[in-house]
Amino acid sequence: MNPCAFGTKDPIYIAYHDNVWGQPMYNSKDLFKLIALESQHAGLSWLTILKKKESYEDAFHQFEPTKVAEMTEADIDELMSFPNIVHNRKKLEAIVSQAKGFLKIEAEFGSFSDFLWSYVDHEPINFKFKTREEREAITVDERAKRLSKDLKTYGFKFLGPVTVYSFMEACGMYNGHLVDCPNNPENK
Repeated sequence: MNPCAFGTKDPIYIAYHDNVWGQPMYNSKDLFKLIALESQHAGLSWLTILKKKESYEDAFHQFEPTKVAEMTEADIDELMSFPNIVHNRKKLEAIVSQAKGFLKIEAEFGSFSDFLWSYVDHEPINFKFKTREEREAITVDERAKRLSKDLKTYGFKFLGPVTVYSFMEACGMYNGHLVDCPNNPENK
């Protein structure tokens, strides 16, 4: 078992760790999907949301921001009985609000990706953790707090500093892989 992989044996989580988590992601639509999913796991385990990812993709037009931004209250009503997603109306509405915010950011900055990556000067920050305990002891930093606050001004919800920090690790803005992890981008 890879000690970097969250101490789990769950194959879905391991595949996520090995193929997605911490790998620098620059595609704006992929980043939108990831941040929308991150917002859904507030108060829940990330594994819960990972297991529902495909259903969320079906429910939210494959996370195509323009289509999601056009969703109405009636659409949300229908999603309250959509299979295999979290039926929390405020969280579902948050994805629609985030899509609208995504479009505002794209219009203002030219790229959602450039906007996000500007918080780390467009370069992943490598924490060079040697142990899982070292990684787990880290506290939310000022970049995550600032990004959380700024996202809120664009209508992003359920993205407090802790969730944003998690997102920054997930999309590779922060490299939280252990230094000897074979999936560490620095080792590839």
